[in-house]
Amino acid sequence: MRLFFALQLPESVKEQLAPALERARQTGDEGVGFTRLEQLHFTLAFLGETDKLEDATAAAQSVGELPQFDLAISGRGAFPGLGRPRVLWLGVDDGKKQLCEVAETLCAALKERGFKLDDRPFKPHLTIGRVKPRGDKDARRALEAVPKNELARFAAREIALVQSVLGPNGAKHTVLRTFPLK
Repeated sequence: MRLFFALQLPESVKEQLAPALERARQTGDEGVGFTRLEQLHFTLAFLGETDKLEDATAAAQSVGELPQFDLAISGRGAFPGLGRPRVLWLGVDDGKKQLCEVAETLCAALKERGFKLDDRPFKPHLTIGRVKPRGDKDARRALEAVPKNELARFAAREIALVQSVLGPNGAKHTVLRTFPLK
C-alpha cells in the first residue's frame, strides 16, 4: 500500500480556498497542473509503498498527547523558489509551530519503527499545483493571483493515515484511520 499521514482540511476550509484557487487556475493556464480541491491536505509524513500498517498505526499514537490547535492558511510560494518554480503552495501563519511539532513527533515515532523518511526539515505547506515543463511564467502568474493574506482558519483536531492509489486520472486518496490530538 502507498501510504502517507496528513492533516486533512475540513470541507468548509476547502470551500473558502476555492475562489482563490480558481483564480490561480485560470491565470496559470496550461503551465500548471493544479491539485483537485478534494485532495488538498498538509502532508506530515510520506511512507511510500509499505505493508507495515500496524507499525504506522502504532507510531501515530504518539501525537495523542499533543494539543489541538488553530491553524491559519496564509501566504504563498514555490519550491524550490520563484526563479524556477516546480511546486506551488500556500503557507501557514498561526499554528505553524504546532503543526511542525505534530510532524516531528510523528516522524520520530515512525523512524523508531523502521520507516525511512525524507531527512529534509518539515516545511508546513499546502501543495496547490505542480509546474509543467516550460510552465515557469504561468506558475508565477498563477501564484500572483492568490492573495497573500489569510485565506482560511480551522481547528486542527486530528491527523489521518491515508492510502493513495495512483491511476490514469491521478491519485485516489482514502482515509484509513484518524488519530485525535489531545
